Parts: sequence; C-alpha cells; structure tokens
Amino acid sequence: MILPPSPSLAGTPPPRILAVDDDPVFRRSVAFALDGYRFQGREVELLQAGSSAEALEQLARHPDIGVILLDVVMEHDDAGLRLVRRLRGELGRQDIRIVLLTGQPGMAPMHDVMRDLDVDEYWHKTELGSERLEALLNANLRSHQSILREQQGRRRFERLLQAVDRASRGQDLTGLARQLLDDVAALLETEPAGLVAMWPPHTTGPLVIGAAGAQAPLQGLTLAAGDADTGTTPLLAARIEHVLGAPAPAAGLGDDELHELLLPLHPGALPPSALRGATDSAQQTLFALWVPRPQPPDEAEREMVRLLATNVGAQMRRLDLIAQLDRLAYQDELTGLPNRNGLLRRMHAAGERLGSMVLQFEDVDQFSNLNLMLGFETANRLLQALAERLREEAGPDVMVARVDNDTFALLGPADQMVTQMYRDRTEGITVSDGHFSAVLHLTGAQVDLSLVSGPPEETLATARYLLNDAKRHGWGQQVCYRPGMETQARDNYRLGQALHEALRAGEIRIALQPQVWLQDGSLKGFEALARWTDRRGREIPPLTFIALAEASGHISALFNQVLEQSCQAWRLLDSLGLGHLRIAVNLSALQLADPALAQDIAARCSAAGVPPEAIELEVTESAVMVDADGATLQLDRLRQLGFEIALDDFGTGFSSLARLRGFDLDWIKIDRAFLGEIGQRPDEETLPGMIVSLSRQLGLKSLAEGVETDAQRHWLMRSGCQAAQGMLIGRPMPMCDLPGWLRTQGHLPQPLSLPQ
Repeated sequence: MILPPSPSLAGTPPPRILAVDDDPVFRRSVAFALDGYRFQGREVELLQAGSSAEALEQLARHPDIGVILLDVVMEHDDAGLRLVRRLRGELGRQDIRIVLLTGQPGMAPMHDVMRDLDVDEYWHKTELGSERLEALLNANLRSHQSILREQQGRRRFERLLQAVDRASRGQDLTGLARQLLDDVAALLETEPAGLVAMWPPHTTGPLVIGAAGAQAPLQGLTLAAGDADTGTTPLLAARIEHVLGAPAPAAGLGDDELHELLLPLHPGALPPSALRGATDSAQQTLFALWVPRPQPPDEAEREMVRLLATNVGAQMRRLDLIAQLDRLAYQDELTGLPNRNGLLRRMHAAGERLGSMVLQFEDVDQFSNLNLMLGFETANRLLQALAERLREEAGPDVMVARVDNDTFALLGPADQMVTQMYRDRTEGITVSDGHFSAVLHLTGAQVDLSLVSGPPEETLATARYLLNDAKRHGWGQQVCYRPGMETQARDNYRLGQALHEALRAGEIRIALQPQVWLQDGSLKGFEALARWTDRRGREIPPLTFIALAEASGHISALFNQVLEQSCQAWRLLDSLGLGHLRIAVNLSALQLADPALAQDIAARCSAAGVPPEAIELEVTESAVMVDADGATLQLDRLRQLGFEIALDDFGTGFSSLARLRGFDLDWIKIDRAFLGEIGQRPDEETLPGMIVSLSRQLGLKSLAEGVETDAQRHWLMRSGCQAAQGMLIGRPMPMCDLPGWLRTQGHLPQPLSLPQ
C-alpha cells in the first residue's frame, strides 16, 4: 500500500482562501469573520476577488489557493457556475475545494447544482455565521490537504507505473539496474545515486551491476565487507551482504545507523537466509538496491521504491504488484471495502444478472458535525465500525462498498436487502470503536435495478439523486426509486428555469377573488391569486409552480410580484372610492424564516403608496408550525406595522390549541375541504361549526373558503361565520375586469370611468 507522505509545513506558504463576490460589503464581512482565524495553528491568508476575471487572476498568481468561497450571481446570473465549469474542466483544478454561496437560492437550485456541477458545498449566505464559516473552512482545508497528498501520491504512482512498464521491456541486467536508479531518483525527486548489487550463487560477494552519483566508480566492482578500496564503508558492504542472505556481523545493523534505502530485489515470501541456504539446484541469484538519502526516508518513500524494486528484480513479483494496484484502484483504504470503482466493476461484471438485484445507498446523517465534535480519527474509527456492521448484516451474497466519505452502497438480491438495521432507522444504529460509542442515523435510497436502464454509472447517479432527495426530508428517511423519476427531475428543472425567466420578465399575473361579509353581502375585499401562463400558452397550475418556487428559492421573487400587483389593485379600488377594502396576499413558510420580512413588506407597500391596513397577509397553519417561535415573532412584527394576519387552511395542519392562542392573528380561514360536511351532520358536530366557535372564543374573525352553494352560505351565516369567498361569491378575475365586475354586482352604484 502506498502511503502519502506527511507534508512538512516549514517553508510552505500559509493556507490561502479566495472569496469571490461582487458585493464588497459581503467580502468585508467575510474578512471580518475570519480575522484571527487559524488553521492547524497557522494564519490563513484571505484573498478577495470581485468578479470571475479577478478570481482567475488571483488563481494565476496563487496556484496554491485551497478553498474558494464563490458567489453564484456576479457579473452574470450564472457567473459563479461558469467559473466552476472553467476551473474543473478547462483548467483541470480538481484540488481546489469550491463552496458555492448565494443570496438568491432560486438562481441555481441546490439539488441541480450539486448534481450537475463539481462543487463541494452549497450554502445560503445568511446561514454562514462566524462559527459555521470557520467549521466549513476547517473541513474544506483539510480536504484540500488530503487532495494534494493524493495528487502527490498519484504523481508518484504514475511514475511508478511508467517505471514498471520500462522495466518490463528491459533487455539486460546492467541497463535494467541503471534504469532502476534513474526511476528511483524520479520517484524520490532527487538526482540519481546509489547502486544495484547482484549476488549469484557460489560467489564470494555481491557485484555492482549499476551505480550512479558518488557511487558511479563502483560500477562493475565486487563488494566485500572487509574491502575499503571499493569506496564503501565496511559497515555498508556488510549491510548489503546481509540483505542478500549473509549472516549478520557482530556489529549491529540498525536502520537508524545510516540514512538510506536498502531493499532486496527478490521475492519476499522467503527470508534471504532461506534462499541462500537452499540446495544448489534451488539457489537463486539475488539482487539488492541501495540508495543514500540526505535524511531518513519516510514510509511512503520506502514503499514506493520497494514496489519498483520488487518488479525490477527479474519481475519476480509482477503478480503481487498487480494485486496491489488492484487494491489501490478498487478498494477503500479506510474500511477495506470495495470503493466506487469496485462497485462499478461488480455491476458491469454482473451483466444480465444485474436486473435481478437491488442497489441500496446508506448515508450517515450529520457526519460532518460528528467529525467536528469527535475529531477526524475517532469519526473514521466509527466509520470502520459501521462498515463492519454493514458487512456482517449484509451476508455473503450482498456486496458492501464505500462510495463516498460517509456513504455506503449495498448490492445484492432483493430478498436479502432488508435487515434489522434498515428497519430501525428512527432509533438509529449504535456503533463503537472500542473506546467511544455513537448513535448514527442512516438515510437510505433504494433502486430496484429491474426498473432502470442505462449503464451502471447512470444508476449510481440516480441513487445519489434519490439520496439527496431523502436527506431533504430529515433524518432516517428511506426513498425508493420510481420509474420516470429522472424524467420528472428533468421536467422540474426545465420548469424551474422557465419560472425563473417568467419572474424576470414579469409574466406572473394575479387573479382577484372577491370576499364578502355574510350578514349584509357587502364587499370585504379580494384575495390575490398567482397565475402563470407560460410562453407556449399553457396554464401552469398554481400548486405546481408555487411548490416549485419554494423548492427552487424563487418564492420571495414570486411574492414580491404578487404584492406589487396587489398594491396596484388596491390603488385602483381606492380610485374607485373603495379604499376601505383589503387585498389578501399569501406568505410561504420559507419567507417566515427571513428576519427582515416584516420591514421589507412594509417598505414595498410604502413605496407603492399603499397603507399597511390595505393588505391582509395569509399564512397556512403548516407554514407557521415549521418554526412556531420564529413565526410568532414575524407575525407580531407584521401586526405592529398595521397588517392584518389570516391563518389559512385551518384544520389541515397540526397546530395545537396552545400554539394557536400564542399567534397574533386577526382571521381564521376555514378550508374548503370541510364545507362538504355542511348539511350532512348536526350543526354542532361539523368541523366548520367547531372552527367558527373556536375563532369566536379566541376573539378572531372567521372566513370560509370554497363557498359554492346557497345552502353553504346560509349555514355559515347561521353559524356566525363573518365572511366568505368562493365560486358562489365570484370567480377569480384579472385586474382589468375588476371595475366591470364591481359595477355589475352593485358595488359601484354610480357609473365611473376607468382612471387614466
């Protein structure tokens, strides 16, 4: 096994981080947050760039930059994404850790970016406090160090492969020995030096068949432990003889007496003394390599040279080297499990049998936090314990592989993929490294391979997409593949792009649905409903594009356009003498998480010349319960600013009465799903009746949605419900139809002309 050398920090530049953002305020905040930040006891140099071009200049000046904090939107909407493609593709910079940042998450949806681009992390700027930023940088700087070590090892490994290939074409011992010294020097990044000695059977001492550097004059001479004329010390000659099978001299031959690499070039299955003491017919010609070093060689250098030396020694260990190369390519070093390449090799080799198997991904939830809390070494030992647990439970017919840092894959027959571990996701899995125990929660994604087509590489990508989707739903989830999910994901992505363009072009329109007071039928106001007709003339259902807006981060932009048009509608009403009416606008759960929400809404209304009391804000019961405490603060701020608050879809969520009493509300809206009970049960047993009674006891007003019949309207009036909306009252209408509807419904007693 080739181990990467431990890098020395002496004389090396400090770790460098590049912050790329066109917002100087954000760059200053990053600099402030990282003031005094140290990584592994060393100061970190923070570089700044305000554009992609400046970033490339910094990278040209400082090719050792380890981490880039990269804004998505700069000189172009996708400037950050373009820079990622150029770094990874054209420039081939796989070593740099790229942390994508955005203040507009809808411009580049997370799951699409993480699937399509080679970025390491993706964060919203508001999520990066000082502690989280330092933790993020610690993890990514460590990863950068690991990648550099891997690249150094890979370069050495490539040189090793080239040297082995050259050795396989060697035509004579002398040329092979000289080439070996040159190749060893290339591996160690030094000038050629040292010697290669051969000790044939029945000879008195080793013969130098290759020499370089200060030892070049020894070429062709015989070494003898007592012969000082060869230019070597008696101790060195004795050491070479000993490694070639001679008995050890009286003096000790400890490795610390000389800075050197001294290796036998013969099979390692038998000790040299056994080979040297064999019968005449079994005796072999033995070879040794000696290379002086200015300092003690590290284990990586020893192992690399040992691999090369073993192959050159008459290629006696060629098969063993192939096995080692195989392990490096297909086996995970930490756990001993197959790695991603090993899993792909097994899937390709399965052929048609693959269709009868199931692929299961298991990901350790919050593993990065575990790393931070316990440290890298302890977390790795826990991963090893988890790998052993998976291997034990999987059984002999199921392959277990480690495909990523904290992600494992299982491949096997469908009837053998259900274990106790998967059934106990909610409780978690307890693993121990012998000193420390931890409860790990696994999120799973399962693909029945009979349902998919395409190469195994695409199947792994599908499983990864499923896993990311499962993780968005919380800990301990399990998601199974459904045919057509890839098509759905692509369609959602295209629709998300179209929605983004529609929002930029202002193509979202509102439809106004009237709301009336039940007792006298007078107009209470209107609810603004978002409507979208795409550029091909298709009406996109509101449930579809609103959910897409929430998932892709476009919900704030959508709300702002609806609010702006609602303000226009109120100004139209005000010009018609109906300024006492309200326009209701819907808020989403994601918006409630924005601490600046209340001030932003108030500022937009003020800029539009609309008083807060003209706008009613509707929030769903499930939305406020996502973060009940945070929602309470937001609703308090909005009401203090003069906005009325309505709790929409009441009864369909999961709020408790105690929570409901804690919200600062004005209205409860009865969901249309409950109106079907009217006339089917006694009045006191219907859910609408209970909700109306509850709202009265809490001092809130009630409004029923989805009123479609006179019977429902009369029942609601008798029950004490104050207001209603629905098809019976009026269909949603575009703003241009509003004056005509008001006139025909008698809400404008005098004919009025539209304002110019």
